[in-house]
Amino acid sequence: MELSADSAGRRFGRRAMVVVSLTALATFAFRASWTSAADRAAVRPADNLTFRPTVLLRQGSTQGSGTVIASADNDTLILTAAHVVDSDQPVVVELHRYNLGVESIKEREGWPRRVAARVVARDPAADVALVRIKGMTALPFVARLDLDTPTPERGTAVVSVGIDRGTDLNSWSSQVRGSIQLDMDRGGGNRPFLITSTPPEVGRSGGGLFRAADGLVIGVCVGRVEVREGRRVGVFASGASIRRLLQESGLLDTVVAAQARRKSLRPRVETTRGGVAR
Repeated sequence: MELSADSAGRRFGRRAMVVVSLTALATFAFRASWTSAADRAAVRPADNLTFRPTVLLRQGSTQGSGTVIASADNDTLILTAAHVVDSDQPVVVELHRYNLGVESIKEREGWPRRVAARVVARDPAADVALVRIKGMTALPFVARLDLDTPTPERGTAVVSVGIDRGTDLNSWSSQVRGSIQLDMDRGGGNRPFLITSTPPEVGRSGGGLFRAADGLVIGVCVGRVEVREGRRVGVFASGASIRRLLQESGLLDTVVAAQARRKSLRPRVETTRGGVAR
């Protein structure tokens, strides 16, 4: 079923309820030669909230993006899209040098580091999931969630970060065009989604959507849809769906406590602006 221009293209702000099949953006081609943006160029302080917490997830032949939202010794949580981790095969998280802040080291052997993980919560209707790593020391860079504010208004400046085509860590700046209730025919009924004016590329599924004003995570990339011929927009799981998943999985308090500890220990980071110097 397609999302029509009448129901969505001109009515995002009215939260129309439609049934839609998205173009999911997990990638199915294994690409081992990933050159990260951090390997190519200097990383700005703002990237500590956006690029550095972005990881690559693999499950069988499928791969997608994820965002580290909590990390302590022996317990790390990663936010991603449900369709990135929708099989029974083992999940592997790839950690690259920029994730640990050591991209300046000369040694390239042994990278990326591949760490076993498991899916601990999924909401297919909202297309969000949580992946957990146990038995690993805390990662130094963690994204911060927006757990309090309402749905962003139309025109809100945002930054999407992900690993396009499984090889290129990148970002783009965009705007929220509105919010919409979608039934993606996966069971569970309607869920709220954010629509962006820029459509994501293959491989970006699971990557974070960050509010440009403060770098907080407000969504998860789940796909793109054509609202009329030749016109595509991005579709992101909403902050409400993220909060719901955390609450239903019993992990909300874990994330809140972890982020409070991080906030008390780390200096203020400048606003995220998106993009990476080439």
